Amino acid sequence: MKFHGNERVKRVQEIRRRNRRKRRIWFGLILTLVIVVFVTFMDQNGLFDMFFNKKVSYTGNTEYTEMKSPDGSVSRKDLISLSQILINHPFALGQEALVEEKPAGPIGSGGFVDWVYLNLTGDALSARSSESGPVSTKIWHSSSPVMESELKVGDIGFSMIPEGSKVNHIGIYLGKINGENAFIHAGGVQYKAAGLEEGRVVISLNNTLKRNNEDMSGSKFSPSAASTQFVYYRRPNLEFTD
Repeated sequence: MKFHGNERVKRVQEIRRRNRRKRRIWFGLILTLVIVVFVTFMDQNGLFDMFFNKKVSYTGNTEYTEMKSPDGSVSRKDLISLSQILINHPFALGQEALVEEKPAGPIGSGGFVDWVYLNLTGDALSARSSESGPVSTKIWHSSSPVMESELKVGDIGFSMIPEGSKVNHIGIYLGKINGENAFIHAGGVQYKAAGLEEGRVVISLNNTLKRNNEDMSGSKFSPSAASTQFVYYRRPNLEFTD
């Protein structure tokens, strides 16, 4: 009898074939799981948007509506709605926009915060301080310190303690997105997009590696935004109604 016709050899060969099939099945299952985890990670962190979606867009409301309070108080709900109409608005370092309408030109981070509060209360936050220096320094001195654990909508995040004439990067706390603290701010070149090479207004997650591409109602903007690194927090010396 020839060797390949031996029943024992046939059984061994069949077992080997079955084992190879099992290994291929397990390899396919593991590869599928890895792909699913990778795609989920990329999607949740806005990385697909970062690498493949270069279009500048926002599906939320961009129309200006007057929301100024007659008594100078601040509605946190109105603050969220008003601030978000400037998502993808162009950035310019140190630029102010003290107008009670949607600004026509670019805006800086301090100018953005001032614009939001001017259109909610009738006064810019910086105008409430007698300190000299950049807008961000004046806003610092027209507010009171809070801990990160105490953050409420409308609080201001600062990247550093004011020092001389140094321009501080600041933003407004809007709440949490997917469990992470979210700030809306006018950011520089780190947040640039096509046609917005100096930067733009975005909502970023704070002190994390995650990117963000949604507002507080779930509307999407693109490209997605890198995180912020605010480490000091202050609350404007104003009355908040909700």
